[in-house]
Amino acid sequence: MVVDDIKNFHKKIKVATALYAVAVLIIACIVLTGVLIYGFGMDNQVTQKSAQIFPYPAAVISGVNFVSLNSLENNLRAVKRFYENQDFGSIGLQVDFTTPDGQKRLKVKEKDVLEKMIENRIIEILANKNGIVLTKDAVVQEVSKQLAQYGSQEDLTDKLQRLYGWTINDFEEKIVKPDMYKSKLAEKLKQVNADSTQAKTKIGKAAADLKNNKSFADTAKDYSEGDSAKNGGELGWFSADQMLPELSLVAFSMKKGDTSDVIESPLGYHIIQIEDKKAESGIDKVRLKQIFVRTQSFPEWLLEQEKNIKIYVPLKDFYWNKDGGNLEFKNNDLKQFEDNLDKNSPNDASVLF
Repeated sequence: MVVDDIKNFHKKIKVATALYAVAVLIIACIVLTGVLIYGFGMDNQVTQKSAQIFPYPAAVISGVNFVSLNSLENNLRAVKRFYENQDFGSIGLQVDFTTPDGQKRLKVKEKDVLEKMIENRIIEILANKNGIVLTKDAVVQEVSKQLAQYGSQEDLTDKLQRLYGWTINDFEEKIVKPDMYKSKLAEKLKQVNADSTQAKTKIGKAAADLKNNKSFADTAKDYSEGDSAKNGGELGWFSADQMLPELSLVAFSMKKGDTSDVIESPLGYHIIQIEDKKAESGIDKVRLKQIFVRTQSFPEWLLEQEKNIKIYVPLKDFYWNKDGGNLEFKNNDLKQFEDNLDKNSPNDASVLF
């Protein structure tokens, strides 16, 4: 009996030792792969497979929120696939990521993709803090709305797979949900932002003065913000493509001498007056006066938030610039290449859009 107990004890020790050895080996592999990824910037089948199994972070936000390396690699592959599956030759452009400069262009794309992923994650975090939570039903409804633009789910599914290698679920997670969080958070901020409320009150007073027959020029001097206020709101001649869409849509539907109601744009609140209209070289133009009251835009607000959030990017090639609220290259050669991207790649479609 004692002998059996001793044998069982030895078996347990052997099993425990074997399990411990396996655990040590797994941890060693994880650490070694991490060193290869973060220390040497290696990107091959081994590191990619490891990243699929273990959630190595590409970015850490506020210490507890992550953008995974695997999701970054998947998104970068989708971007690369998109460009390589287009026929740009018919418009005199090309995409080539195989050359030394092409690899740099792809690195610039990786930086852009990661920066966007960090921004999306920050927006989601801020949205949740403001009580915004997206239900599955809400996301499905939004997808259904967008399906109308593509004709059918079959058409969208085909385009997503062909261009990006995505499924409908990928489309929901990567495009629809981030856009919904962004729009809902922006709308929430408008409702609670004191700056926006004050601006709305100010433009309302300007509109009331105009209705009481105060001249547009005097009203602009009293209420408008920016250089145009000095000139009684005078802005000059503009074509539709030189104006904010919200303004051009109204301006080109108005007659000479008309004054608009309050118009809201991403920059703030506007009241415009049409001084004159003409066609020049076949292009319609309007001469405008404007009363403008600025509000803090959503991008400006988001940039302020990003500056106050601790963001750490452990990847070899990048770092997070806290003061600028953006991702930057560590390598000066890549920085210079990015700064002169248009000159370095004049016919490459991945640079143009």
